[in-house]
Amino acid sequence: MKKLSFNTLLTALLLFPFWMATNGLAIESGEALVDRVLAVVNGRPIFYGDIKRKIDTGPLVVVSEYPAGKDAPAQTRALNDAINFELIMGAAKDLDIEVVDADLDQEINRYLDEQKITKDKLAELLKNEAETLENYRRDFRNQMVLRRFQRRIIAPSIKVTDKDVETYYLSQSAATANDMMEVSLRQLLIKVDSSMSKDLAAAKKSLANDVYGKIKGGLDFVDAVGLYSDDANAKKPDSKPMTIKLKDLSATMKSAIEPLRPGESSAPVATPNGLIIFQLVDRKLGENREFAGKKEKIEQEVRMLELVKQTNKWLSDQHQRITIKRMDD
Repeated sequence: MKKLSFNTLLTALLLFPFWMATNGLAIESGEALVDRVLAVVNGRPIFYGDIKRKIDTGPLVVVSEYPAGKDAPAQTRALNDAINFELIMGAAKDLDIEVVDADLDQEINRYLDEQKITKDKLAELLKNEAETLENYRRDFRNQMVLRRFQRRIIAPSIKVTDKDVETYYLSQSAATANDMMEVSLRQLLIKVDSSMSKDLAAAKKSLANDVYGKIKGGLDFVDAVGLYSDDANAKKPDSKPMTIKLKDLSATMKSAIEPLRPGESSAPVATPNGLIIFQLVDRKLGENREFAGKKEKIEQEVRMLELVKQTNKWLSDQHQRITIKRMDD
């Protein structure tokens, strides 16, 4: 059997009572509880027992499993979350973010009222889960500190536009996107018809390709229309882009326009009227009652995703700055 060093024994003696105290436990005479440290953050140990409880009873992730992904083993995700939680609690303490008892009591009472749970019912629920009111209050306080930290440090960096909300909605409902997406287009027409000689038709095609090359090279699209378009209406100074649903375009036009970003132009597209170069001016969601009814909820989802993204960005910086010792390998 390997002999333990004095330093190892001393560390165990120092950390063990600390863990017992912070978890509301007492060492009874004649009892021996065994646990091991998986990580130390800001001098505070994270024990295997704590991580096992997260895995067994949840929540597995409170803050973030960064830098692991959602497909990582449960223990890795739970430990990363515990480490990240300690990083935030440490930063909150440095920023004097705290929750006094009066605020804690008010928030707990508000939550219980919302859930229609009496204090007697809460006590019964905690007893059934072998939990204590003290631990419940501690966890509730920690969640309040976490939310206050996020509001002060993370939330200011969250920017969500109507376009972001639309894009997210469309990504979650592809069928609706195809039906409701509207595009605003400018077009430059080079007329080609069956009455033309082959040489003239070839010259028109060459001209269309040449104009497209100039547009790609920086020629303003409106200026190009004024110089080269065979559509007199498009050349008028007050000519406006046309708006049309993607689903109403021919398959050829749709395949040319769909990949474009606003401001980009398509290669010449063959149509019954001739060769057309399209410029995408804008792309937006058309009238959609389903989207209008869900917009507020969708925006909340987008903000939550952005909160996770910005929190992970903050955590990435902290992982570089703070000494984190892991012993779970």
